[in-house]
Amino acid sequence: MARMVREMWPAMGLALLASLVAAGCGLNDGLELDDDVEVRLQELDSFCTVQVEGYGAVDVEEDYLPSVIACENGNAPMEALKAQAVAARTYAAFIVAAERRPLIPTTRDQVYDCSHATPEARHYQAVRETAGQMLTHRGRLAAAFYVAGAIPSTSSCRPAAGDRDPTGTEKWVTYNQGRTGSDVRGTRLGSLSNPANRGAKSQNGAACLANAGWGYEQILRSYYGDDIGIEVPPNSQCAAGEGTPGGGDVCSQLSAAPSGASGGAGAGEPSCTDNSQAVEVLPRSAWNARPSRYNTPTHTPNRISVHHTVTANNVSDAAAAVRQVQQMHFNRRFHDVGYHFLIGWDGRIFQGTPENKVGAHVKNQNTGNLGIALLGSFHLSTPPSEAQQQSLARLIRHLSDKYDIEINRTNIKGHGERMATACPGGQVLSRFDAILEMARADATCSGGDSATPGEGEEDTEGQDVASYRYVRVSGVDLEPVNSESPLDGYEVDAIYVERQDGSVVNAARVACSPGVQNPQAALGAPDNTSCDNRAQTAAGVVPGADLIVEMQEPVRRGDILYITQAAYPVALSECSPNGTAKVSVSNDGSIWKVLDNAAQGNQRWTLGTEHFVYDEDDEAEGPGGGMEFISPRAGHWYRREMTLKVVASDPSIVKVRYEAEHDNFHLGTSEDRSSNFEIGYTYQFLGERVIFAIGLDADGQEVARREVRVTITDFDGTIPEDKRALPYYPDAEINSASAERIASEGGKCLSPPAAARCSNGSGGYSTGHCWRFVKRALERAGVNYNALQGAGPCSSYEFQLAARGFRCNADANPDVLRQIGLQKIDVPTTEAPRGAIISWEKGCAGYHARYGHIEISQGNGVACSDYCGRIRANAPTCASVYVPIN
Repeated sequence: MARMVREMWPAMGLALLASLVAAGCGLNDGLELDDDVEVRLQELDSFCTVQVEGYGAVDVEEDYLPSVIACENGNAPMEALKAQAVAARTYAAFIVAAERRPLIPTTRDQVYDCSHATPEARHYQAVRETAGQMLTHRGRLAAAFYVAGAIPSTSSCRPAAGDRDPTGTEKWVTYNQGRTGSDVRGTRLGSLSNPANRGAKSQNGAACLANAGWGYEQILRSYYGDDIGIEVPPNSQCAAGEGTPGGGDVCSQLSAAPSGASGGAGAGEPSCTDNSQAVEVLPRSAWNARPSRYNTPTHTPNRISVHHTVTANNVSDAAAAVRQVQQMHFNRRFHDVGYHFLIGWDGRIFQGTPENKVGAHVKNQNTGNLGIALLGSFHLSTPPSEAQQQSLARLIRHLSDKYDIEINRTNIKGHGERMATACPGGQVLSRFDAILEMARADATCSGGDSATPGEGEEDTEGQDVASYRYVRVSGVDLEPVNSESPLDGYEVDAIYVERQDGSVVNAARVACSPGVQNPQAALGAPDNTSCDNRAQTAAGVVPGADLIVEMQEPVRRGDILYITQAAYPVALSECSPNGTAKVSVSNDGSIWKVLDNAAQGNQRWTLGTEHFVYDEDDEAEGPGGGMEFISPRAGHWYRREMTLKVVASDPSIVKVRYEAEHDNFHLGTSEDRSSNFEIGYTYQFLGERVIFAIGLDADGQEVARREVRVTITDFDGTIPEDKRALPYYPDAEINSASAERIASEGGKCLSPPAAARCSNGSGGYSTGHCWRFVKRALERAGVNYNALQGAGPCSSYEFQLAARGFRCNADANPDVLRQIGLQKIDVPTTEAPRGAIISWEKGCAGYHARYGHIEISQGNGVACSDYCGRIRANAPTCASVYVPIN
């Protein structure tokens, strides 16, 4: 009887705050969920090990959680085990962050070591497939209460009267399906007034729901509310490693070989002229590589450098060691792991930076230089393993054949032979000649550069890939947020392909989903049909998370790829889907072709030849790489009040300046990377606009630039004639930096008293010194206007005396005007952009009858000279507008 009760009433972790009193197991008096306790998720970045009383430091993902699951609820179906893994991880994190004490390995906390169960492969699988995930609500860690609960007899998996409740714990279970916000019911196991209390899960009920086909995210939300978050802490590096029984890293299900490949020299594999073993390079997915932080240029390899990583020797979990090296290089602000290849103790070769990209392994000598690193430390007495030496020789020979690199000590060197360093260690260098001799004698291999077309597939010579197996949706931004959605980030209803014959190919499985809410909902046909069912029918991809699905069949040229967010008319709905995402495709999970860096709404791509040629890894090629607009979206219509923001993957970008062709060159600047460099801007004039985002590094140098063309309308969606802006003169190449200097110097009088050289006018009018103040502003901005004074038709005297003299000579001498860096443009004076010079003819718009007027536009209809005020009128026949040009 005790055994039966124990199996039905597993230890309940945080749930035992009250129930353990009755059970005679003690009470965790320290965790009363006081109302002032607040634990934010970002505090848990280093939650990789926990102190367990009597056991010391225990690895969370590879040891603690599999054991807890086996002891707590080991016989449950897989989705219930995954729900248990998330709840148990959350409880442990809460103890670590809130109470800062060791976990007790008994029913007082969570049972870590028990006599009736040991971790099995499926327990490790449940942990691996939920790696790092914890329950949150509004950015705070939730309290993951759970109890055994009654054994339900109904199809709803809620117990009916008379159902067995041998542990007496059903009274603490909460049923919160469909509830959000304040409607979510807390459990009396904790303080009902504390926002961390989002209810309690039933383990028996969870098993029932799993048997009914529910996914673990749905199970968790049915007990903790539809607005519960399932998140991975930022920068988490604690995924289970391949050394665990039944293990493999969080994305290890991404196959290392193209679909259809089998033993021998199959599709995409090298073929060799003798019996020597071919080179097999495991893709980045095999070691769960994090995305590159920014893109690096392409290069043509012409030499090789060998390194050691100065990490532990004889490590069995080589994938974890490679991840460690990547993190070390991220800490040094590298783009990625700096080496192109890394070789484990067992001889396995891992892909680092793609070999056609410049790496980071020999200072100032990386272009054309391929970096190979042996995992380990070889500067003392330990030599590299025989398997490492053999793999190094084969890899050198393979790269030599591929890039026509002659195998000699000039082209292939140790790191220390190129610069002052002990790398790759004396134990490698003493064997270097022998390794090169092995390389010369090894097999000459060919092929493997591109996939061989499968049966029935046409030849794709000249293309990098014949088909794609995986589709990846990467969360970029929470915006737009159009409703109180239970899902955070980019919502995904379905991912599928339509063939040219009309047949449909759906996503077959979720291959990787760290940090994604309800990822299984992205499989199958679109079924997000209303505002009410999105929590069950759509996945939520939060910023920084990746949803990777494998298609049932390869995706080929001519196919139409769909990613739907909603199967209802979004334009007519009050619950338009949320979020912005990057969408990519891959054939092996290693190199990704980016289709869109900032996707919003339902998407479709007709995949042509250009989509199957790629050489980037997580970043789009082309000008401005490393930065993409999130808002606004190209080609869309917007009201006057706009939000501008970009996603910058290049870590050197610390500031973004927004500029436009119309109204006001300088729209604003942001240094807030956490907000995606967000600013607000309100347009005064309407119509088509081109907006530039310029990424600047710490030295103020431009490192990226993007542009987007949109249409600005009035509040009712119209463009009134009196607010319509004319386009710029088409040949004007405007120098925005010079325009900003001119505007800044010309606007010195905007905030009196700005400087002794400025006046504030006379009651909002000029004091007769407008031209003098404009000349001084131009001089300070570096504009040498004096070349115009002798150009005629106005004399030098008239030019220096009268404001109209500038217009008189400038309009008559456009070549001279261009020589001093200015050009006339055909726009209304009221729409003169920031930094433009406006020169008025005498008597024009009521200005001085003899001398006219001159001023510098500040944008938004304001201009300054010896005073600042509204631009008087649109006077195209008696006033001219000039802008600085490149």
